[in-house]
Amino acid sequence: MEINQLKVAVLFPLRSHKEALMALSEDRPIDFCWTPYLESSELRSSRGHNRGLNVENLEEPEIPSEYLEQWQGCNAIVSMDLPSNPKNLFPEAQWFQGVSAGYDHIDADALAEMGVQQTSSRGIASSAISEFVFARLLQELKHLRKLDDQQERKEWEVQFGNQAEGRTIGIVGLGSIGTEIAKKAKVFGMNVLACKRNVEDASAVSLVDHLFPSQDVTTMLPLCDVVVMAAPATRETENMFDQELFSLMKEGSIFINIARGTHVVEENLIAYLRTGHLRAAILDVVRNEPLTKEDPLWNAPNLYLSPHCSVSFDTYEANAIRLISDNALRLLSGENLINLV
Repeated sequence: MEINQLKVAVLFPLRSHKEALMALSEDRPIDFCWTPYLESSELRSSRGHNRGLNVENLEEPEIPSEYLEQWQGCNAIVSMDLPSNPKNLFPEAQWFQGVSAGYDHIDADALAEMGVQQTSSRGIASSAISEFVFARLLQELKHLRKLDDQQERKEWEVQFGNQAEGRTIGIVGLGSIGTEIAKKAKVFGMNVLACKRNVEDASAVSLVDHLFPSQDVTTMLPLCDVVVMAAPATRETENMFDQELFSLMKEGSIFINIARGTHVVEENLIAYLRTGHLRAAILDVVRNEPLTKEDPLWNAPNLYLSPHCSVSFDTYEANAIRLISDNALRLLSGENLINLV
């Protein structure tokens, strides 16, 4: 699809690097409309459970009338979120560029019905997220949480940690994030196993010590000291890590989820932490975000929680803008878009 003129509604509230996008319009037929729109974590989480729809009728951000007027003439959208009724809000839309790797919270069915090409930002935060995984993993292996607590209490007590080298890590989903995790695991001298739909992927095969087809995850799990869930949210992965899969994991192993909260049956995870079958769990995502104060996850033993913040914003926006710029130029020249959903 070739477009002669782009009028882009930028809903994602850029904090920096805006000038890089503005430079595109200096000698190219691209206009940007700066119309910030960002939904709450509750609404985004709810949409993620319901194929992008606001079925719970949660409050949506109020959209100023001047934004609504501008959106009517925009044929491209750059956003973290997609407001309800996009057909009415963006009748001329032909391209939607998501500013996140995941898109389960986006009403892809509505975009498809509108004939809109949807692209994601897969890959722009993979390095940062893989760094986060190993920061948390080393925090547990080296007992850094205990050492910090001892420092706070002024207690001098030896806490010898464990070595990562020689341990086996299993990665469920070897996409851009899983690939970066595998690369760093190799640097640490770990044995790397992974599950992937396409086991014929030559680059994936060369990256890991053994690549399992997705349906053989039950064969991989008992071999792993660390299991990282890095697969996208699909119907197949919903509630994937339940009592059965946790029971197959090696006693004393560590579970990490930096993908989507819907992958995990959280009460089962808590149970396996309480029995000590799992040494620890590291969650950057939970089923319902933000986590309520009453949620039992807060008190689960040896659980490392973070509020969906494993990306690094010092590079995130710059990486996103490079991708947005590249796709905008591709759209104008009729080339295939990057990260087409």
